[in-house]
Amino acid sequence: MMKVGWIGTGIMGRSMAEHLIKAGYSLQVYNRTPSKSESLIELGAKFASISEIAQSSDVVFTMVGYPSDVEEVILSPLGLLQNMKPGSLLIDHTTSSPSLAVRISQEAEKKNVLVLDAPVSGGDIGAREARLAIMIGGSEEAFNRGLELMKHYGKNIELMGPAGCGQHTKITNQIVIASSMVGMVEGLSYAVKSGLDAEKVINLLNTGAAANFSLKVYGPRVLRGDLEPGFLVEHFVKDLGMALEECKRMNLSLPGLAMVNQLYLSLIANGEGRKGTQALIKVIERLNGIKISPNN
Repeated sequence: MMKVGWIGTGIMGRSMAEHLIKAGYSLQVYNRTPSKSESLIELGAKFASISEIAQSSDVVFTMVGYPSDVEEVILSPLGLLQNMKPGSLLIDHTTSSPSLAVRISQEAEKKNVLVLDAPVSGGDIGAREARLAIMIGGSEEAFNRGLELMKHYGKNIELMGPAGCGQHTKITNQIVIASSMVGMVEGLSYAVKSGLDAEKVINLLNTGAAANFSLKVYGPRVLRGDLEPGFLVEHFVKDLGMALEECKRMNLSLPGLAMVNQLYLSLIANGEGRKGTQALIKVIERLNGIKISPNN
């Protein structure tokens, strides 16, 4: 069976890698904080350096934090592309810059390495339950090589076009989520302020036209005062910032996106960047002098 490397074992990456181990693949893993890989090592994975993973793997996955991390892990002199075997496959699941994805693809071609930019959507729950949406940029050859592996943690997997198209699709995804998160926290604030049973409101609305992922997954967490991350505020701000940069490049005006970015920036200013994206409720609470959850 092919040898697989996995770099980045955080909130989502750990669950995704776990599915591959349970499917029988031999995994080498790396994370800057080694303790975050302990659960995978207990399942049989081996901790290794980035260069060791590159040299010995047929397929390498990356799931790191920021575009700067992607650039360091993949393009630096000690990074993956300098050490991967010709004919091997690199799949980057990080939400990153479309232009960086294109640059990685160009550099990989020089090394005879296949590459996919393949950001995911579905959060911590989607990763644990193996039902992520995976949006992919790259060649059909690379896509076909990686598809069977990704099926172990992805439910909807789609090749969207050449290099960079996976990242463009993920930016689209984040723009839609940004608006739905605002609608969710404002709607719940209205429901609580008007005296409604907010749990009943969530259950009812999720059977009608207002149904959406944010309301279904994050709404109950907001009511419980659970602001632990399924997806970090600081990572979402990174995504929204990339979206705004792409809009500037394309001369595209999206005022809703700009507003939501400012609301999330205020969370970081208040020291809440390591909370989950549902912490947006804190902004609305501060604006109105209200508390939506007694535990919050």
